[in-house]
Amino acid sequence: FDIRIDDLRNSYLTNLLQNDIFSYSFMIFCFLVLINGSNFIDGLNGLQLGYYFIVLIIIISNNFLPFCLINEYNSFFLLALLIFLLFLNFNNKIFLGDSGSYLLSIFFGFLLIEIYNNNKLISPYFIALLLWYPCFENLFSIIRKFNINFSPIKPDNKHFHQLLYLCLSKKFKCSKLYANNLASIIINTINLIIISIGAFNYNHTIVQLILILLSCLIYTKVYLILLKILN
Repeated sequence: FDIRIDDLRNSYLTNLLQNDIFSYSFMIFCFLVLINGSNFIDGLNGLQLGYYFIVLIIIISNNFLPFCLINEYNSFFLLALLIFLLFLNFNNKIFLGDSGSYLLSIFFGFLLIEIYNNNKLISPYFIALLLWYPCFENLFSIIRKFNINFSPIKPDNKHFHQLLYLCLSKKFKCSKLYANNLASIIINTINLIIISIGAFNYNHTIVQLILILLSCLIYTKVYLILLKILN
């Protein structure tokens, strides 16, 4: 499909992307981080489905559909499908699993790259902001495990969304299903606020970089607070 990004709003990085080996390696790395991160956040009901629902809402509301492979009819069909799956997922009736996570993340990753490549007014870092949460969840987990001499390829239950769920269920005595759903809603509400601010300034690279940095700092700070509460 010749999937690539050819401009990162920085002359040095953009020149690097002119090299085919670097360009394709960069895209493979981005997709692997996104796919694995999306699979990470599927640990709570509605978290991944809700997150990509937000991304699709942003695409539609900012009139980005003319720049991608889906038309208005298909986008609203996909929106209705996500709502239906969200309802079932929140009620423990259906789960995405690995296949659903991979499918959603690959589809939206490809969709957003296509939108950016067809509309150069969009900052590439707005695309990064739209996908920051699953990607940072993955990268943070790898760094965290290295820091405690734990293999990054081995699973654990210390991810951000799991700590929030445990905090709600154990410290606030919420039922398991209620804590599960509430944790997803809290995380996605915060993401909606951050992404919405970015959507109003989608062509301003500095704004996008500030929002990404702020999101990562908030994530890290709250993670440490949750860890302290549970310990």
